[in-house]
Amino acid sequence: MDRWLANGRTRFILIVILLTLFMAGVLSSSSLNLSAQGGTWEGRYWNNRNLSGAPALTRQDASINFDWGSGSPDPAIQPDNFSAQWTQTAALAAGTYRFTATMDDGMRLWIDNVLLVDSWMDNQVRTITVDVYLSAGSHQITVQYYEAGGVAVAKMNYVLISGGTPPTPPTPSDQWYNEYFTNTSLSGPPTLTGTTSAVNFNWGFGSPAPGFPADYFSVRWIRNVPLEQGRYRFTVTADDGVRLWVNNNLIIDQWRVQAPTTFQAEIDLPGGQIPMKVEYFENTERALIALSWTRISAPPPQPPAPTGFTGEYFNNPNLSGSPVMVRNDAAVNFNWGHGSPSPQIPVDRFSVRWTANLNFAPGRYRFSASSDDGVRVWVNNRLIIDAWWDRPVQTFTADADVSGTVPVRIEYYENTNLAEMRFSYTQISGQPGTGGPFPGTAVVTAYRLNVRQSPSTNSAVLTRLSNGDTVNLTGYRNGDATWVHIALPNGSIGWVSALYVRTSIPISSLIPVAGTFPPSPPPTGATGVVITGALNVRVGPGVNHVAFTQIVNGTTVTLVGRNAASTWVKIILRDGRQGWVNVSYMSIGVPVSSLPVVNN
Repeated sequence: MDRWLANGRTRFILIVILLTLFMAGVLSSSSLNLSAQGGTWEGRYWNNRNLSGAPALTRQDASINFDWGSGSPDPAIQPDNFSAQWTQTAALAAGTYRFTATMDDGMRLWIDNVLLVDSWMDNQVRTITVDVYLSAGSHQITVQYYEAGGVAVAKMNYVLISGGTPPTPPTPSDQWYNEYFTNTSLSGPPTLTGTTSAVNFNWGFGSPAPGFPADYFSVRWIRNVPLEQGRYRFTVTADDGVRLWVNNNLIIDQWRVQAPTTFQAEIDLPGGQIPMKVEYFENTERALIALSWTRISAPPPQPPAPTGFTGEYFNNPNLSGSPVMVRNDAAVNFNWGHGSPSPQIPVDRFSVRWTANLNFAPGRYRFSASSDDGVRVWVNNRLIIDAWWDRPVQTFTADADVSGTVPVRIEYYENTNLAEMRFSYTQISGQPGTGGPFPGTAVVTAYRLNVRQSPSTNSAVLTRLSNGDTVNLTGYRNGDATWVHIALPNGSIGWVSALYVRTSIPISSLIPVAGTFPPSPPPTGATGVVITGALNVRVGPGVNHVAFTQIVNGTTVTLVGRNAASTWVKIILRDGRQGWVNVSYMSIGVPVSSLPVVNN
């Protein structure tokens, strides 16, 4: 009897051990599948913040889950001012996936070339989550990151939160689908889900549900709302942070700790089922959130044909996606100060595109753009002003010859602080001709030189000049001083490359007609000194490009940019011409990597 009992106990213990090993194997397999859906990542690392040039390090990373603190990813990478890119092709089942990105400083995330996370700015550690439905099959995932200084954190992961077909809004349509999270960043799986008839809660010092925390939680509500066409005013009151999307447009973004505060925004909506999403987080003490809306006007009558500019307004600084607002502006002449163009446009980080077909009497016109911050202007489909960078208000001008109905396009973005954009033009002369007075002459230095219809090698050739020929300068050049406008002895006019003429006056003193004016300013102190006997200046960044002049030992020039490999720099000569020299023969006053990468 004792032997039977002993053997029974032995058999029982063996069975328990076998079952434990089996369950451990099953669980560990599931965990591996969850944490490595797409396998390893190809990681590339740069010793600069803009992923430019050749990477300093390439390796395979098992996951994007890094907290380097004040250190760096590798001894080959500096602890500050570095960047990285990870790519992965993942074979995924159909379903809705939650992507969670945590970063200090900037991070961007693309799925199949669609930008889902765009947080490219200096900041402390923060987390962003995005839910997206993906079909079954292979998907390309790209993550870009940069570190400015201090702590360095880069984390990104994704999990399948629901399989099958894309999620549909809850039914009936008068219900909100809600997800409650026990953190303030809506990250990870929700702790509670359900439906509610309205987003209107005042929890006070309490919690949303028994057993749920009263502080440090977040909620997401989603719903399709049937609305008539018209303009609507949305009102939301929150303590603490709140964001509101209407018809896929972020119209209220107040994601911060705050006392109970009311915010309003207006938006024009089409008729039909309008998607809405509300996100909220509670920090400590009182908790409340209330959302309402009202239709304030019916659709306006069909406007007459516009007589000014069609303005497309975007609630991001890069004119991406669909415009939040489209309207007719009689003129581009705005000084918004610390305000915005409309209640539905944020006061910072917005952009606008204006287009119009304008009628011009034949002649030369001076176009002027005053902006804070970036501006670009196209006239007759030609970019004549390109000043796309942050700065206080500044005025840029460029001259162009136009006649008849001409398309004009203006693009503008506002970063922070004051916002201003003004555009104007005035006729300064008739068509340039050969009547003079001429400010100077040009002597041909090439064996044969093409005279072209416009300042481009793609333009038609009007005639050819020979070495030693002398022609008059009309007083105009293109924006980067690589072409000059000339008057021929037979009375005709045209353009020649500035690289193959010797002018009696500096080319930089001529008036710019087309192209970039002025060029984006180089970093302070961006100069170089020749440290060899004679240095060739070439038309492009490489010894395979023609040298059009030489500069001697000790000559100081201004630097305007570099090639991607940082082996050649683009310079401005004293006469205004631009060309390329090898950095090996220059003593340069700034790091070459700090110069912008520019085209030939």
